[in-house]
Amino acid sequence: MEIGKVNYFEKVETSKHQEFLQAHNNCILCGSTLELQHIRTEEPHTIKEEAHCPECEMRTRAKIYTLQ
Repeated sequence: MEIGKVNYFEKVETSKHQEFLQAHNNCILCGSTLELQHIRTEEPHTIKEEAHCPECEMRTRAKIYTLQ
C-alpha cells in the first residue's frame, strides 16, 4: 500500500499503522492527499491545524494545539 507524497521518518510496517496514516492523511470521500495548513492564533502559545481536500474542497478537520 502506497501512502502517497507524505514522507515519514518512522517505519510503517503493520497494516494497522498504514490504515491509521491513510485515514488521517487522505480524504475519506475521494482518497486524495489532504493539504494541511498551520496558523498561529491570537491566543498565546496556540497553533490551529486545518486539513482540507484539494479535490473535493472539503474541510476535514480543524484542531487547536497548545504549545507548552
